[in-house]
Amino acid sequence: MAKKRKTKRKQPSRALVLWITALAAVLFCTALGLILYSCMSQPEPALPAADATEMTEESAPLNERDPKDFVFEDGFLRYPGAEAGIDVSTHQGLIDWEQVADAGVTFAIIRAGYRGSTEGKLYEDEQFQYNLNGAKEAGMKVGVYFFSQALTVEEAAEEAEYVLDLLDGEPLELPVYFDWEQIAGVSRIKYPGTLPLTEFSVAFCESVRQQGYTPGVYFNREYGYAYLDFVRLQNYELWLAEYGDNPTFRYRYDCLQYTDQGDIPGIETSVDMDLIFK
Repeated sequence: MAKKRKTKRKQPSRALVLWITALAAVLFCTALGLILYSCMSQPEPALPAADATEMTEESAPLNERDPKDFVFEDGFLRYPGAEAGIDVSTHQGLIDWEQVADAGVTFAIIRAGYRGSTEGKLYEDEQFQYNLNGAKEAGMKVGVYFFSQALTVEEAAEEAEYVLDLLDGEPLELPVYFDWEQIAGVSRIKYPGTLPLTEFSVAFCESVRQQGYTPGVYFNREYGYAYLDFVRLQNYELWLAEYGDNPTFRYRYDCLQYTDQGDIPGIETSVDMDLIFK
């Protein structure tokens, strides 16, 4: 009887074995990585809004005003106990201050001067003396501000001295404010984050205080959260620019600029409008 011939099983090729082995290794490592990640990673804690980052270890006094207590009436933003005002410069042209007062405006913050944004020279606002005298004669409380483009602490102090010379001892009911802002386009200031704006503010304010005036600092939400140390600014009046009818800035402020589109009799252009709380 004939013997049955044994059939040899076909063995997989070496290349196929290597490919399967590599694929298995990749799948194993991927699965292991996912397991380790799920075990070790923790969800990040909820952070405050990006513009609510505290810049100092020591906490600054918080704003305790309820946004719901602000209401618009007759073209003004109102808040219990706050006074209605405006801030102006030569850009508002020739103002009829009697009409402004009759419209219900009780205070004015007037630009005294500014530093050029390219060459850095100091200038008096073309309407400063007219606005200062007109607002006072209309019975308003008056403060002033200087539009700064300082690059050093020395320049900020120089700006304070310049304002003091312009005032020449003129009494004011409201503060002398330091207003540092970056101007878009061609400017000697490239990026505010590279400058010690708190130091600039302190230098300006202390020079003003030494001459008997109340010092203050103007800022918007971005500058307030990103560039200023509110612990160091607590000895000064704080003037916030936050537009709208429900301001939510985290820290204490004493004056609020809530629009740059105000319409007031006696002023031919739009105008910044403000509330002062004490």
